[in-house]
Amino acid sequence: MGDLKYKEQLELTSQQADGLAVMVALAVLLYVINILMPVGGSSATQAEPFSKREKGMLTIALNLDGQERGVYFMPQGATISDLMTAIRTTIPSEFERGMGSRRLQTGDEVYLTSAAPALGTPFLERCPHIGKMSAAQSLALDLPVDINKAGLEDLVLVPGIGEKTAMQIIALREAKGSLQSLEELQELSGMKEKKFNKLKKYFFALP
Repeated sequence: MGDLKYKEQLELTSQQADGLAVMVALAVLLYVINILMPVGGSSATQAEPFSKREKGMLTIALNLDGQERGVYFMPQGATISDLMTAIRTTIPSEFERGMGSRRLQTGDEVYLTSAAPALGTPFLERCPHIGKMSAAQSLALDLPVDINKAGLEDLVLVPGIGEKTAMQIIALREAKGSLQSLEELQELSGMKEKKFNKLKKYFFALP
């Protein structure tokens, strides 16, 4: 019995280590791409607008043709039009109809296409649209994730959460329909105040 518990702990530690390695690699990749490969094709020696992170700025990801193309740190109140200016491109016609003035939020990911899509391409892949960063990407950028949408694989990436706790969170979420506040996590077995205070910075709750 003791050997089995020890084996499970090793497997869990390995899983978390792999997840953290992916997060670190993703963060480094996003940073390098953002600096060296601006969408507008400008020189790598030219400073990229909004490439420096400062306190209070929005963190926005850009996806071009299905590939991550960097992360931009925009001032509060920035719009899609502001992002298009930053990446030195014109706003797509799909965004012109009222979408250009839409204010961005931290964790948004803007999807763009540079060429006409093939026939039969799903709508969201052929038209510019706004989605949300993946949980792994958000955690790599030190951003909180939605506790009501994070899956098992996302939850175990959070330091201090193993597979058992992750499954308890999902079960609690399903029993309640959704969590109205992070404080409800304290209903979990073994979730003491000290552990809760360490974990809550990684999450937010949107019912």
